[in-house]
Amino acid sequence: MLNFPYLRDQAELSVTGGCLSTIWLKEHQALVLRKTRPGFDAPTIRTITAILSAIDRGELNELRYIVYDFAHGAREAPRPAQGFGEMAAENSELIVDTPVITLAWARGLMTGSDFDFAMHCSGIVAERDAQFSFSGDPSDLLGLYAAVGRTLGFVKAERLMDSNAVLSAEDAHELLIVRNVVEPQPGAAAIERYLAQFGRRYNASHAIFRAQRMVQPGVDRRSLVALERN
Repeated sequence: MLNFPYLRDQAELSVTGGCLSTIWLKEHQALVLRKTRPGFDAPTIRTITAILSAIDRGELNELRYIVYDFAHGAREAPRPAQGFGEMAAENSELIVDTPVITLAWARGLMTGSDFDFAMHCSGIVAERDAQFSFSGDPSDLLGLYAAVGRTLGFVKAERLMDSNAVLSAEDAHELLIVRNVVEPQPGAAAIERYLAQFGRRYNASHAIFRAQRMVQPGVDRRSLVALERN
């Protein structure tokens, strides 16, 4: 597990066999979780769940942001391992009870569980080359459908699913799926630049994100699991 007290500015620590790494941006009080393989396997789910639980317990008081860096390129996400739904739900509710804002950073192709999880963050920031795909097995897209539906309305979400739509970053921004579109930069440079600007509005942004989460209906992951089994 991660030893947060010893993370320094720009320190990087690899976990879960190299598919997930952390970068602690001390100046911005931000923990970047960089995911270099698509989807969520069991070790990744355990690591992220442990981090979220530690935040809920008040053990990571320095944090203002978690940035999930989806750095897997153009590969599609496989079906996630057990525990994904609970992890996504916990991530979604983090903004309500803690000072931490969760941001999904989309660099390439967002599909399936990657897109689903990103929709359970406070906001999505997309590099200009990112794409958002609604194609896939309908039984694997129930969580994404529910998450997009509460943002766009379920009729619009169903149309996107039925057409197997693939949206550009700009198109996703116009539909309010993506909060901001930024120019791509290597490593964490673009993330740091974004947080330097976004951080000036931290208090207002947290209040807005928290209010949005509280008034939006939550996604009942237990019902979705039952539907998938049927």
